[in-house]
Amino acid sequence: MLTVQGVHDAAIARWGGDILTFATAFFPDCNGVKFERTEHNIAIAEKLNGILTCSPDQPKNVIINMPPRSGKTELCIVYFVALGFAVNPSSLFMQLSSSDNLVVQNVKNIRGVMQSEAYRTLFPMTALSNNAAGSISTTAGGRMYAAPFLGQITGFGCGRYGSKGFSGALLVDDPVKTQDALSETMRERVNFTWANTIISRRNSEDTPIIIIAQRTHVHDLCGFLLDEEGTVSEGGRWDLLQLPAILDEDTDAERSFWPTRHTLEELKKQRELNPWVFETQYMQNPKPLEGLLFPDNETLYFREIPDEPECVFIQVDPADEGKDAYCSKVFMACEGYLYCVDIIYSEDKLEIMLPRQKEQILRWRPSYVNIESVSAWRLVAKDIKEWAADVVPDTEIRRFSVSANKEVRIFNEAPTIRNRFRYLSPEQQNAEYKRCMKEKHSYLKMGKNQRDDGVDCDAAASHWAKRNGLISVV
Repeated sequence: MLTVQGVHDAAIARWGGDILTFATAFFPDCNGVKFERTEHNIAIAEKLNGILTCSPDQPKNVIINMPPRSGKTELCIVYFVALGFAVNPSSLFMQLSSSDNLVVQNVKNIRGVMQSEAYRTLFPMTALSNNAAGSISTTAGGRMYAAPFLGQITGFGCGRYGSKGFSGALLVDDPVKTQDALSETMRERVNFTWANTIISRRNSEDTPIIIIAQRTHVHDLCGFLLDEEGTVSEGGRWDLLQLPAILDEDTDAERSFWPTRHTLEELKKQRELNPWVFETQYMQNPKPLEGLLFPDNETLYFREIPDEPECVFIQVDPADEGKDAYCSKVFMACEGYLYCVDIIYSEDKLEIMLPRQKEQILRWRPSYVNIESVSAWRLVAKDIKEWAADVVPDTEIRRFSVSANKEVRIFNEAPTIRNRFRYLSPEQQNAEYKRCMKEKHSYLKMGKNQRDDGVDCDAAASHWAKRNGLISVV
């Protein structure tokens, strides 16, 4: 006969790494309907299972972007926390949402699962010890503290230091209301709170972070984190799962992400009513309301590098301030167009960028290298010039200064950049190239542009190429 611990262990062996099976079993009694194993639920479950089992293949920091009314809270908060307490009754969770009402409802729903007869029978080692509206405690010392994202959270933490297995997580469920996301003041407050308060609530660097949210703005919390810290695929911090409402759009396989709840026809009608809201919140593809100077759909691409370019030159925009990116682009002039064949785009320090710059020059053997003469790079330009004289004597290193306002400079060159510049096709771009293009496609006609280093490099290249007769004036 199994002991209480044996019963619990047997249930964990069956359910502990399978949140879909767990949700399928408990959802009908708690919600009155069957749980659907949709494509998006399966994709989410793969991430959550990896975190619960501490799989080395699953990054600990996850951002899940998906449409509203898609069941994200039930799976990623309610059933994840309930199963997490079963896996480790002493787990420490912190759960943050956009409002008090959502927080209270989440706690109520988690408690409902954990108080069910089936849960108490299967997981007898996990028992509740409180009945508070904003928290859950277990007799094993586990706790979930729940609060609004901008509420009081000091004095509380999540995850256990030194734990060898799963011991809790930091969970964020829609950090801001959609109507508040259009306020720049509110967005900056949310992003500041994350960086200065919330991230420090983890008791260990190994404590997982799971953010589930619909996108609400280019510079919402998810946009802020992805811009600042990058995705795992780019060598950054975040494992990004984007789940659009319409899958395989504009193909023969086009379909709704959840056909039984949102038909494809209904989704397309929603798009017609408000294209910006649909692209942002439903397709997880936010675009600025203010208007884009370099829209993706107007960008010219190429797949084959020109065999016989008329001129090869490198345009360099060094980083002049702490958050600036160092940008160096290789251009080939051919038949009236500039082909951007290579990009260095990084915030790395001078001692890293200088060797990379020399490697790029050696690889492409340009006729000219144009380096903007900002204060920090005057001596560096001199160093490159002396080095090039010995190693690539046919390459002329030029320093140039700019006087016009950067925004005016970019705006004046925009027509030429849109019509005479060609870029590598997206599938051929490396991580730095992709990031540079992403920031270019987010550049606003008017408003606050936080990332303009790559665009400014294009503007300087456009001006120089026109002056030297490589492309025509547009």
